[in-house]
Amino acid sequence: MKAIADQLLDTAACSRRFLEKDSRAEVARFIRGQQNSDGGFRGRGSASDLYYCVFAAAGLKALGRRIPVFSLWNYVRSFGMGEDLDLVHLVSLIRLRTAFPTPGKTRRRFFQILEAHRADSAYDLFLKLLIGEHADEPVEVPLTAPTTSLAAAVVVNRQIDKDTEAALRARVCTPGGFGATEKLKIPDLLSTATALFALRLLEADLAPLRRPCLEYIESLWRDSGGFAGHAADEFEDVEYTFYALLGIGCLMK
Repeated sequence: MKAIADQLLDTAACSRRFLEKDSRAEVARFIRGQQNSDGGFRGRGSASDLYYCVFAAAGLKALGRRIPVFSLWNYVRSFGMGEDLDLVHLVSLIRLRTAFPTPGKTRRRFFQILEAHRADSAYDLFLKLLIGEHADEPVEVPLTAPTTSLAAAVVVNRQIDKDTEAALRARVCTPGGFGATEKLKIPDLLSTATALFALRLLEADLAPLRRPCLEYIESLWRDSGGFAGHAADEFEDVEYTFYALLGIGCLMK
């Protein structure tokens, strides 16, 4: 079975079946344009951020484009072993560092540092799963939990669960996309992409969702070439752009 990080990337790469050549080039230009002079990629502000660097690299790879490895490496290595980072940024550092040739001693040290971070949620377990760690037992998330939490639990548990599938389908909005909860029927890109990926893992039939979800995702594509997080969002970033590729890829796979 493929590692979950590889599955995410392979699924996002399926977006090429929907996006034409010029469209792929436009998205790639947006991602590359978010790189700063220090080699990192900016997040919601102007400063570089390890977390967003992961999405930038994954987005370019999914599009079949070259990742600026030398400049990115200069930024990544400036964090050393990441002893002072929170879990999100430490996992981002490990993912980026281990994409380059990394001695076994360095890898072991990273995971020693990681052990100091408790996994208190399905999302935390999902983060650790991205770098190869597995939960000792299935994680339990109430069916009323946010869409992203339900999706994270599906990924961590890797079990067919019809109740969770039904709970996720209950978040489908009109005319397309998924809401953050069953009661909040306002779609957003994060909920949409994560729900679609979870439903794909649950082997659900996505055919009825294909057209409305594709139209919703496409509605978030801005003139810059990047994607925004929801209809009222006036800012595009590399994270949401990767989620757009992931959502499209789920519907094309």
